[in-house]
Amino acid sequence: MRNSIIVLVVAILFWPALALADSDGYYCIGPGYVAYQTSLSESSGRHVMHIIRFSQADGIVRLPSVTLPDFQVHAMSCGATVIEIEGGTQGYSVDISDPTRPEFTTRPPAPYTEQPVSTANLGHWAQAGVVDLEGNGSPGEFQLVIARVSRNIGGGIEHYTFTKLIHRDPSPGMAWIFDSLKLFEGIFLETVD
Repeated sequence: MRNSIIVLVVAILFWPALALADSDGYYCIGPGYVAYQTSLSESSGRHVMHIIRFSQADGIVRLPSVTLPDFQVHAMSCGATVIEIEGGTQGYSVDISDPTRPEFTTRPPAPYTEQPVSTANLGHWAQAGVVDLEGNGSPGEFQLVIARVSRNIGGGIEHYTFTKLIHRDPSPGMAWIFDSLKLFEGIFLETVD
């Protein structure tokens, strides 16, 4: 009996980490941009990397998306001009030095000790909150806003997730939003057995 309880506790502790492997919305933040991936929520069925630039001069600008092969994202990191993505057996790089034409390349996976560790999520597995982004303006002028609302329904719980990139007035006490861009919205059903 005691061994069964230990196995159950270990399974509960590790289940969320395993479940995250099949989720949309892994993201990373680079200087003046946010990059995130989707596949499950794409009506086309493609695996896509979305890149959104932001600056005081240009506001919020969506770059052309990049089609990726079908794989599970293990980690992402955003550098000044390159986004590194780790899959299970393959590594990928997206060069964004030319904002009008991001370039995708395949590479061997990074050694385990050198792989990026970011598994932040803005999709169904996101944590509600506000992330201040480093732009070239005032601190807090650009923010990643993740809202989560849940409600009980017959047989389970519906979890609603809404994620936006906003450009706001950074002045204390000001509530003006100059512009925003929806990055993700969805409903996830958690069944109760």
